[in-house]
Amino acid sequence: MTAATNTSEAENAVRKYLLFLEDPNRLRDDKDIQQKTQAVLDASDPLDKLRALAVLERAANIDEEPLRKGFTAHARAWAEEHSIPVAAFKDLKVSDEVLREAGFEIASKGRGRNVSAGERQRAKAVPVEDIKAYVLQIDGTFILTDIIGGVGGSQATVRKAVDELIEAGTVKKLGPLPDYTGRGRAPLHYSLS
Repeated sequence: MTAATNTSEAENAVRKYLLFLEDPNRLRDDKDIQQKTQAVLDASDPLDKLRALAVLERAANIDEEPLRKGFTAHARAWAEEHSIPVAAFKDLKVSDEVLREAGFEIASKGRGRNVSAGERQRAKAVPVEDIKAYVLQIDGTFILTDIIGGVGGSQATVRKAVDELIEAGTVKKLGPLPDYTGRGRAPLHYSLS
C-alpha cells in the first residue's frame, strides 16, 4: 500500500465520521436503498423477502461503531500530518472520549486531580432557591443547560427549580428547541411568563 493510499484511507475515515456526526443521513446511499427496497417488493418467497429486508435494514441504518473505529485508527496521524488542532475536532462535535480513544491529549477538567475518561464530575451543589432567583433574571428563552452553565447545580436540581416556577406560573414551557441540529432529541426551552 502506498503513502497516498494510506493518506486517502485516513482522510476518508475522518471524513465519514465527521459526516456521521453532522448528519448520519448524508452517508446513506438512496439509490442503493431504492434497489434494496425493490428487491423486498419483488421477493415472492417469504425467506427471500426476509433476507431482502435484512439487507435493506443494514443499508438504511448507518452504524456509528465502524465509522468511529475508522476515525480513532486514523485521526491523530492524519491531524498531525495536516496540522489540524484538536480544538477543530471539538468544534465539529467530536467528543473528548472519542478524541482520547484516537490518541489525542485531552486535558481533564478536575480540580487539581486527574479525572479518568469514564469518571464524571459532580455538579456544584446549588440551593433550589438560588436557581430560581437566577432564572428570574434571564432575558429571553433558555434551556436547562443555560442555567447549569450560569449558576451551577445538577440537572435534577435545576429541573426541580424550573418545574416549581412553572407550577407557580412564573415560567412557561415552550416545547422542543426549534431548529436544533445537535445529536439526540431537541432540548425543551422555556421563558418567563
